Amino acid sequence: MEFLKKHYEKIVLCVVLAGLATAVVWMGTVLNEVQTELTQPVSETPAHPKALVPLDLAADMNALAAVTNPPPVVLSGDHNLFNPVTWKRKSNGNLLKILKTGPDALAITNITPLYTVIAYDHPSGNGAVYILSLQQHSGKRFTEFAKKNEKTKSGLYIIRGIKGAPEDPTDLQLEIPETQETVWVNTNTPYKRVDGYTVDMKYEPQSLTLLKKRVNDTIALDNEEYKIVEITNNLARVESNKTKVTTIYWNGNP
Repeated sequence: MEFLKKHYEKIVLCVVLAGLATAVVWMGTVLNEVQTELTQPVSETPAHPKALVPLDLAADMNALAAVTNPPPVVLSGDHNLFNPVTWKRKSNGNLLKILKTGPDALAITNITPLYTVIAYDHPSGNGAVYILSLQQHSGKRFTEFAKKNEKTKSGLYIIRGIKGAPEDPTDLQLEIPETQETVWVNTNTPYKRVDGYTVDMKYEPQSLTLLKKRVNDTIALDNEEYKIVEITNNLARVESNKTKVTTIYWNGNP
């Protein structure tokens, strides 16, 4: 114990020096290993990395589209926040809610075609003269006398050919100047074409019924006049004094 008390500093110093020597030897060994690894040749073909899985950005793209293209604000329609409703009292005392007025409130109930008809009736008995029955725009029927290659009073046709005996033919060939057609007619098969239409409409705000209206007819809606400018087999167009044209479609069977 006396020896340890007198020389413990030397003993501690010897232990520390031994540890340092051990560390120096270990570091030399590690340095040699690292140097050996660094001097080894590197493979020329690098390892291929795994393909990246593409990200699903559908939800983000939809959100971006919704932000950049917001839906338009519709202030019209059946809601009444910005469109107060008008109420009218009918003749029977009941109240009628008016959502639309003017041409927008018109409704087509029927469209009727107008025909031009040319029919061969019979020979007149005075040689090569023939009696034909005519109808224009589904109007009243009338008859007229006609001869081959001569203009008629109506101007709707010219007889160009005959089948059978001239004094009693079975068929007549007609030239239609308006349409540049050439057709054959007989007593059973007339010539017939659609020349226009009439339209039946109703106007609920005034409980108004408009029947057999034709192109260029005028109608009065809420003390304002409108003109029918076109009628087809499935629609009618109405023009106001301000040259605004409104199209009303027919939901029936054209």
